[in-house]
Amino acid sequence: MIALLAFWFIYRQVVVTGDFEHFRLLFVERAGNSRFVLIVLMVLIMMPLNWGVETVKWKLLISYVEKISFFSAFRSVMTGISTSLFTPNRVGEFFGRVFTLKLADPLKGVLLTIAGSLSQLIVTLLFGSFSLIAFLPLYFDTNQLWARYLYFGVVLFVIIGAVFMIMLFLRSPVLSASIHSMVKPGWNKIHEYIAVLQSVERKVLLKVLLLSMFRYLIFSTQFYLMLRAFDLSIPFLHAFMLISMTYFVATAIPTVALVDLGIRGSVAIYFIGMYFKQGEQVAMAILSATTTIWIVNLALPALLGLLFINRLTFIRKSTSDVK
Repeated sequence: MIALLAFWFIYRQVVVTGDFEHFRLLFVERAGNSRFVLIVLMVLIMMPLNWGVETVKWKLLISYVEKISFFSAFRSVMTGISTSLFTPNRVGEFFGRVFTLKLADPLKGVLLTIAGSLSQLIVTLLFGSFSLIAFLPLYFDTNQLWARYLYFGVVLFVIIGAVFMIMLFLRSPVLSASIHSMVKPGWNKIHEYIAVLQSVERKVLLKVLLLSMFRYLIFSTQFYLMLRAFDLSIPFLHAFMLISMTYFVATAIPTVALVDLGIRGSVAIYFIGMYFKQGEQVAMAILSATTTIWIVNLALPALLGLLFINRLTFIRKSTSDVK
């Protein structure tokens, strides 16, 4: 059932959507260009690197409840992508990964998986919020007195927010004590789950955060390369700022993978289109770049994950049953 749903969602997203024909024609038109082919190959090569970094990150975290090999972790990550396609905000990815393992208590695995996703979210928010600081003076008038005060407030909020998010993820002692104090002493199970998260060493959390940053740079560079492939010439740092703004806003919009491409495409057209003069026909090129990245980084791994879908085990024996 999961495999059929995944096939249907990918087919509907890639083929049935109204803009696919324009994308196909534009792609075929440029396929004879050796520069275009080379860039697409580079983007394709970066896809396993992207998900390989995610695998290393998840393997580091999940090792606190179960030791697994890199290949087993990679299969679980791919399976998670397949099960995430038709769930809101791709929450099915957590369960798709965990239910391929032999965990007696899958919830502990889910919590550690969420911690890994949280690190990626924090990185997206960090890059996006600092890009906002650079974005506002370039595209909006901040010379008026009220605008200066507002801009100063934004900068202050971003810095405080960034420090708080990093402290929260790295489990600052002050914040950890606060979380425990909010949970009643009698709620043993909840304390047990909190203990699983708190058993992760800070140096491991720091590694996970740095890996998330590295992964962010990989898929942002993929996006930039595809913009260049469709002849959208933007300086790298400027493009990186606009791409970060795109991910920043798109992340805040609740969605499922079925409409994720449409939302990302429209947000990308809004921000990246700002760089070009009014009247330039760039929307289709931006949407084509977004579509290509969606196919490479989500659709293809989801299809690969279907090869391992039979490893999902939703009903498992408890430890007492095994004994």
